[in-house]
Amino acid sequence: MSGKTKIFALLLLGVGLIFMVMAFLSGQNVKKGGEAIKEELERFPVVVSATEIQFGKPVTSDMLKVEKFAIAPNGAFTDIGDVIGKKPLFNIGKGLPVTNQYFESGAVAAEVREGYRAFALRLDENNVATSKIKAGDSVDVFSLFRSTTKEIEQTVSRMVLPKLRVLSVGDQLVNAPETANTEQKDGNNRPVRQRAMMVEVPTADINTLAIAQSQGELFVVLRGPEDEEVPDMAKYPQADTVLKPIPVKSADGKVLNPQPPVELTASDKAFAGTSLGNAVLPGSANTQENKKPTQSVQRRAAPATVEIIRGGESTREQAR
Repeated sequence: MSGKTKIFALLLLGVGLIFMVMAFLSGQNVKKGGEAIKEELERFPVVVSATEIQFGKPVTSDMLKVEKFAIAPNGAFTDIGDVIGKKPLFNIGKGLPVTNQYFESGAVAAEVREGYRAFALRLDENNVATSKIKAGDSVDVFSLFRSTTKEIEQTVSRMVLPKLRVLSVGDQLVNAPETANTEQKDGNNRPVRQRAMMVEVPTADINTLAIAQSQGELFVVLRGPEDEEVPDMAKYPQADTVLKPIPVKSADGKVLNPQPPVELTASDKAFAGTSLGNAVLPGSANTQENKKPTQSVQRRAAPATVEIIRGGESTREQAR
């Protein structure tokens, strides 16, 4: 074999090796591309919040987007249309998968905002309005106080607390006394089914609501979702606490006169407590001492006397 022939054979062998390597690499790329396509096809579409969604507000399409997840979260939505118009029970952070848990009654503690507490109301389930109330609704709480004690001079019905958010509705009572589980009957001697409703209450107002439930007849009124009107508390007397702050003293230990105003926090007011009179009519117990009738003292007039002189002696005797 001549030298030229050997060189040509080596060139053909090299070209063949190059083609083999290219074919191998091409096959690897095709395999990787197929795996990527397969992986993409196996990912699941999930509805995600495009911005933070506030609780109680209807969800709109601009608040949502769809992203692909390797594993779909439990209860996740795949279609934006299934979420539009729903009202979450608590805030949904930006970029989080939107799931059923945001629209269903879950752990109550996670739904309570700062400065509030969850309170269980005992309600008559025979009331049609009560049976229609759901978690996420807003209600006004009223109480009827009957004049059966000396502290309640007249029967009073009034709104105790306005616009409370309903956290959950169920049959189990959470913070009600044990006597609440006893069977009760209405005026027609029919058993009254009690229903527990968990509401979010400002910390400072818990004592008032507890007295209203214990000493009054509690009932709730369902509010419209767009109704924002609440009473202007500045127009009415404010309830006083049972416990009073200790007097403020100067650096040398003397009690200041006059006393500077002491600002009580919501927890301070809850700890200091409120009385039945202030729960029935706020501010009425503040001037209770001033309302007491004055006791008039009737003095008997001294009996009239006359002076009698006998034999130079003078004596006084009661006139007849």
